[in-house]
Amino acid sequence: MKDFDEKEDRLWRNLMRLNGALPRLLEEDLVRGAGLSLSEFAILLVLTEAGAAGRRMSDLAYAGRLSPSRATRVVAELEHRGLVEKSQSESDARGNVAVATAAGRKAFRSAYPIQVNRAREILFDHLTPTEVAGLADALSELLRRVSAAER
Repeated sequence: MKDFDEKEDRLWRNLMRLNGALPRLLEEDLVRGAGLSLSEFAILLVLTEAGAAGRRMSDLAYAGRLSPSRATRVVAELEHRGLVEKSQSESDARGNVAVATAAGRKAFRSAYPIQVNRAREILFDHLTPTEVAGLADALSELLRRVSAAER
C-alpha cells in the first residue's frame, strides 16, 4: 500500500471535514428558512429537474445520494406534507414513481435561494473565479469516476 504524501493527506483530511461540515451548515439554514431537511431538498431538487415524468424510486435514491430506505422515508414524509405524489410506474408495475407537486416545486423554489446564499457565504465568496473553475473541473471528474464505480 502506498501511503498518502503530505499534500494528498491534507487534501483527504480536508475533504472528510468538508463532507461532515457542509451538509450540517446547509441543512441548518434550510430547516430554519424553508422547513426542509437537506435530504428533502435533495429529493425535491431531483424531482423538479425531472418535471412531470418524475423519477422511479430507485433512480431517485441514487440521484439524491441517499440509501433506498432513506429515500423511501423522505418521499413518504414529503408525500404526507403534500410536496410529492407517488404512483405506480406505468412501465413497470413493481416500481413506484415520485413527482413533485405544485406545492413541492414552490417549496423547492423558496428553499433554493437559502442554499445559494449559504453556499456563497461559506464557499464561493472566498474563492476566485479561477479557483471555482478549477475545483468545478476537478470535482466533476472525481464525481464521474465515483459514479462509474457505484454502478
